[in-house]
Amino acid sequence: MPRKTNGYGSFGAGAVRGVGSRTDIGKARGAAGLYPSNRQYGSSVNRSVIEKWDLDSDWVKWRKGFEYYNLAAWYRLDFYNPETQDYESSSLNSKLYQGTAFEIDVTFDGYRFPTSLADSNNHYVLKRTPEDGVNLGTVTQVMNDPTIYTENRADKEIHVKIDTTDTSRLFTYMLGERVTDGETEASLSYVLTADNLPAFYLGKSWTEDLTEVTSTVDKAGLMATDFMEEHDGDIQALVGMIVYIPNFFVDAPLADVEEYSVIDRPDYFGVQIADSSVGPQKVQILDPSKEALPPSLYDISSLPLIYEEADGGFEMTGTFVFMKDQYQKYYGTAYLTGDLVISKIINISYTMMPYKVLSVLDLGNGSISLKSYPFIAELKLYPDLTDGTLVFADYSFTKTELDEYANGNYHSQLAPGEAPWRRIDTDVDPWMDEVFTSGEGLRPATVYTCSCPNHAKAILRAPQSTEGDGDRKINRQRRFPLPTALGKGTFDALGTNQAAGIVESWESIPDKMKFKMCKHSIAAMFIEHLKVKEPSKYPSSDTRIKFEDNLRREMEQTSVEFAQSYKRGGITGLELVFSLAQGLNLDDTETAYVILNTNF
Repeated sequence: MPRKTNGYGSFGAGAVRGVGSRTDIGKARGAAGLYPSNRQYGSSVNRSVIEKWDLDSDWVKWRKGFEYYNLAAWYRLDFYNPETQDYESSSLNSKLYQGTAFEIDVTFDGYRFPTSLADSNNHYVLKRTPEDGVNLGTVTQVMNDPTIYTENRADKEIHVKIDTTDTSRLFTYMLGERVTDGETEASLSYVLTADNLPAFYLGKSWTEDLTEVTSTVDKAGLMATDFMEEHDGDIQALVGMIVYIPNFFVDAPLADVEEYSVIDRPDYFGVQIADSSVGPQKVQILDPSKEALPPSLYDISSLPLIYEEADGGFEMTGTFVFMKDQYQKYYGTAYLTGDLVISKIINISYTMMPYKVLSVLDLGNGSISLKSYPFIAELKLYPDLTDGTLVFADYSFTKTELDEYANGNYHSQLAPGEAPWRRIDTDVDPWMDEVFTSGEGLRPATVYTCSCPNHAKAILRAPQSTEGDGDRKINRQRRFPLPTALGKGTFDALGTNQAAGIVESWESIPDKMKFKMCKHSIAAMFIEHLKVKEPSKYPSSDTRIKFEDNLRREMEQTSVEFAQSYKRGGITGLELVFSLAQGLNLDDTETAYVILNTNF
């Protein structure tokens, strides 16, 4: 048996090779990258120029998506209509920026693609289509001369001036949203005021003073409900129920806020706030036990109503932190302080998501208070937006046009009722190409979202993942994803970390702002007669040769995964809900709420 080394390590660790050992071969080739000579803990592997080029190339996604489309390795989300005795396409009506004065109706429909990396054996691609007739403003100037706007080019920003409308303030809620004029499309990364200062400031709940909401309802009305009779008048039965305030989006002048104070620190400033409803507010108590989707994502009317109070009220308290490094560059040499920012603020807004009841208290004055669990929320501060400027990420631009030849002839004959083919170019350089020249008003674009990690830059839990006898055991991190060193920073991850173990995101700001696509969403675009132009950024020749072999094996496996996806399609709705959250442009906090409050 092996002898004990008494803590001194292996005595053969530094031994010289034997005389008969071969010296014409070395160690097997390791993973790609440039390795530091000192391989201590904390060292990293740096990609070579060619390896980085291959990783950034979208050509592989395009090629795989085109193959998925040609092989018909997908099927539409549909349902059986008993009246027509036929299958019809499923669709879901929802609203963008629900609760604001600028709600936009949208429709979702989509497709399922087979995969072995999800419990349901499916990845979902959802197409979000906004209603027609939306006009948020018309472009008047595009500042894309690289010889003049050198600083903007260094920051990878295209600044655009618009003629504002009554709904232009919606832009301050649309960070990361895809905006289009019908031809040019890009991701909105920021909004500036007339003096080129931030048009809004985003704060998140401080972990030591989380946000709480307390709602009040009439005791006599509540006790007369069937729910209270079933529970013998025990108000504690309301613990765990959902409280929903229809006017959940609060947008009010700062001067009307009941109480607030400013905290200033070297790295951040904070706003401590206590705000009550102005006048009576409708308050609904709902039973969430029989609904799979949360009210923030689906139809609130689907939850059984326990009680509705027309003359209720609420109080919100919490401390919100704003990181200075996100805004200092706009102030130049002037030092950013909380008091300086507050002096420019006109309006504030916050959202009271439907919340679970933590405790119930009889106030003794004929009212019952319903206190929420402490939760992470967001507070936004707004200065005057007159004559504002939109900021777009210069790497996010695309252009869409009718797919026709130079002489105006269409590329193919269409069947009766068939939609014409369009073509989308993802290699647009706004510093060289003309953009936003259609003259049409800006509006949210039609977007495709997918639940796969390549598109979402996030991984969802898959506790039912299995492997064969000869397969390597699946890493537990993939089954129950937790925050990692390569994930988001502490402040950015305040929202998504609430859903640790269910979803883990490593999406950076550039990832969020770029035109997102994966093999599944590209296939869906082809299905919808939107031809994705072949990307010009090809991977290296060695990578393409290896890719052809991998593609062949993947396509051979597709038929097996397709059968499994059909059988297991209803086992969980996690991927579907996550795709919907992306399509509604929910922020991290709202997405975490949706994930945590959905019964899968």
